Amino acid sequence: MAKLAVIAGQGSLPVKIAQRAVNTGHDVIVMPIKGQADADFSHFDSVPITLGTIGNTLAQLKAHDCDRLVMSGKVVRPSLSALKPDAAALKLLGKVMTKGDDSLLRVISDYFAKAGIKTLSPEMFMPDHFAPEGLIAGCAPSAGQQADIALGTQVLGALGALDVGQSLIVQNGRVIAIEAAEGTNEMLRRCKNLVDIEETPAILIKMPKSGQDAKLDVPTIGAETIHIAAESNVGVIGVLADGVLFADSLDVMRQLCEQHEVSLIGLTGER
Repeated sequence: MAKLAVIAGQGSLPVKIAQRAVNTGHDVIVMPIKGQADADFSHFDSVPITLGTIGNTLAQLKAHDCDRLVMSGKVVRPSLSALKPDAAALKLLGKVMTKGDDSLLRVISDYFAKAGIKTLSPEMFMPDHFAPEGLIAGCAPSAGQQADIALGTQVLGALGALDVGQSLIVQNGRVIAIEAAEGTNEMLRRCKNLVDIEETPAILIKMPKSGQDAKLDVPTIGAETIHIAAESNVGVIGVLADGVLFADSLDVMRQLCEQHEVSLIGLTGER
């Protein structure tokens, strides 16, 4: 039986996807990325891989009879010197040196596809973990907050076309921070002192980039993001309904938001 490879970055979501895949009849092998994956994969067959060795990763996929893969978990993109790419990776990097992460992931996915290995979306395994539409926890946004949400989604829509960021923070008509290479949680941490705690709550907005391929990089938030948002004086989290994946169950997300007095909203719009 051909296997499904779960290529795992940071966080607990790769474990949950692997377990869901096993529960639905897939023969699974986990490939944790060295220096990135930080979850416990001891209950699965696993083969560690190195981020820059694309040729070796393909060889491992073939050696373990994998015809499908799913990518999950945050991956911090290192410098080229730290990456130590093999010949296959160098060839792929040459195609996207002046482009963003989405382009790189598409090139990697195409590389595997040419070898007969199909990339699947995390959505296939976690359909119940996508943000629903409407108010999920906390209080409905005020008119001023709705205006901030509209501004934030407009800015992200414009930036997404340039392959920049999936999230930002806005307060009282002012964009305070935009996610760059550091990721959502680190953006929240660096903006803590920029939020005016005397004003209406700051808002975190997260949504897919324009034209982003959900098979390769689905926007995700979980319990840790809620904790950090609360610590960073962010009182509202707005995520695109059916476009942002919850790393934890809806009940857990709702309970944590209520505990931290953070409102959580599934925003409408195009995915």
